[in-house]
This record gives sequence, C-alpha cells and structure tokens, in this order.
Amino acid sequence: MASPLANFEALTSEAGTENATKILHLHWETAAISNGGFSPEAFLDTLSEFRNGGGRIVWTMHNLLPHTARERAVAEQIRGGLLTLVDIVHLHSLPALAAAMQHHALPLNKVRIIPHGNYDGIYPIIRRDKARAVLDLEAARTVVLLPGQIRAYKAPSELINAFLETAGPDDRLILAGYRVSDVADLSLPDDPRIIANFGFLTNEDLAQVYAAADIVALPYTDSLTSGSAILAQTLGRGVLGSDTAGLRDMVTTPATGVLYDQDTPDGLADALQAALNEGPETWAARGKEALQAVRARDWAMIGPTWRALFEELSHMPQCARVSTP
Repeated sequence: MASPLANFEALTSEAGTENATKILHLHWETAAISNGGFSPEAFLDTLSEFRNGGGRIVWTMHNLLPHTARERAVAEQIRGGLLTLVDIVHLHSLPALAAAMQHHALPLNKVRIIPHGNYDGIYPIIRRDKARAVLDLEAARTVVLLPGQIRAYKAPSELINAFLETAGPDDRLILAGYRVSDVADLSLPDDPRIIANFGFLTNEDLAQVYAAADIVALPYTDSLTSGSAILAQTLGRGVLGSDTAGLRDMVTTPATGVLYDQDTPDGLADALQAALNEGPETWAARGKEALQAVRARDWAMIGPTWRALFEELSHMPQCARVSTP
C-alpha cells in the first residue's frame, strides 16, 4: 500500500525486510535539501543506505532542472548521484525522454515511460456561460487564461506584453494562481482587460476560470510535463503554448491547440495574434478535440502499468551495494 513518507530522516528504517521490499517513489528531488535541511551529501547518503538495506527507488523526473536558481544549483549537485542510485528513472513521454537525454547521461536500461493521467472526475464541470456570469465576463469576446502557480518559467510578463500588443477591446487575459517569489515584482498594467487572481485556488475556483476561458496560454521557457495542459484538455480547452517537450506530448497542432517556436522573435505575440483572430468558435472546436484526446490518459490503463512496475521491483533479487560518486 502506498503512503507518504512521514519524514526523510526515517527513510533508512523503511528498507526491505524478509517479507517485503519497500519502494520509494521520489518526485521533487530537491525538497529534502531545500525544505528539509539535508545537505546534498547527506541526501545521497541516505538514499544509498536505504537502497543498500534492500529498498528500491523510482525517480520521476518532472523537469529538466528545477525552476528556481537555488534548486537548480542543488539539482546539479545531486542528479549524477541519483542516476547511479535509483532503480528506475520515470518520464511521462518520449518527447520528455528526448529532451532529458540532451541534458543528462540517462542510463537507458533504467528508463521507463508511463504517461501522466487525466483529471477526469476530480474537477467540477462548469458551463462557459455560467462561469462567465460569475466572473463578470459576459461581454468578453476571447478569454485567455494563464493558470496555476504564476512563476518565471511560465513567462507571465511576456504573455502580458503580447496580450497588450495584440488583443482587442473585448478580449480578456486572466492570471489565476499563487504568485511565487520569483515573480513577486511582476508588474500589472492599469488595463481593465487584464484580470489577476493571485492566491490559492480551490478545485472549483480553477474549474471556474478554465470554464470561462477560450484559450489556455502556457508560454513555458521549458517543460517536461504539464499538469496545466492535461487539466486544460480534461476540461475541454485547447492550449496555446511554446514548443517544449511537455507540451509537444500533449498538443497536436492545429487539432487541439497551437505551439510556437519560442526562439523565434515575436513568436508568442504572433501566435497569440493568430489565435485571437481565429476567435472563440475555432478554439471551442479545439477544446472538443482535446477532450477526446485526453480520454486516452485513463487511470484504468495507467494504474495497472504502475502496479506492474512496482511488482517487478519488489520481486527483483537483492541488489548489489551502491555508493554515490
């Protein structure tokens, strides 16, 4: 049975026994260092002790590198050791694997690709007209949404500038999510077309802004996996985003959205201008196609794939002792 690890200090007592093999599924690899007070050396030593005691480690690589400078520095110190220690390196897609291979010497015999599941049944389904009435957007033409945590890698300033350059008087841009410290100085123009809701959003709050939107804008600087794109498709919305691995996995141009080359001058502004010119009807059709596409990411298929991987690890013979570089 899966359960959260109470604290990282207890990991070494959670390894294998004669009757069972404990498996650690590691996600945000820098958290124990940035938030838990571990040094990079102590972090890797603890993982090594866990594995040498019979435990197994699966590491999901969510990003090429973490989004903050501090966490990037930590990741650069530990990722080589992690790749040596872990039994499995998990990525969500082939585009993510290709991108990761350009940055890291991945041991391909350890790599497994299992897709990210959809969010079907988790968020309420709200009608577009109802959501717009609640948010006082009845008169809006095309509504563009930047959802989730507002962070530097999502290029909020660039999106605002592109919107100001291209939008008409009846278009709207919503920024909805907690503003992280790396964009604490984000400047919002005095323009009624731009709506900012900075703070914690419940599932219903998120469903409301997605329902009110015509286009979900994700102008990432980099991405291996995008939960926001998966949620957009689950809620029947097309995505306008940068041509990064995480979005390349999700978005089929032009059926379910549009991807632009972020290295092209004015790439975001040109893509947004074209999207606004197409109008809500075209994007509603993309949303319907996106909803059909994301249904393939059903947990009824993905769950058993994970179960098979964990069972494979639990029945492997005792591994050789390992040490970090």
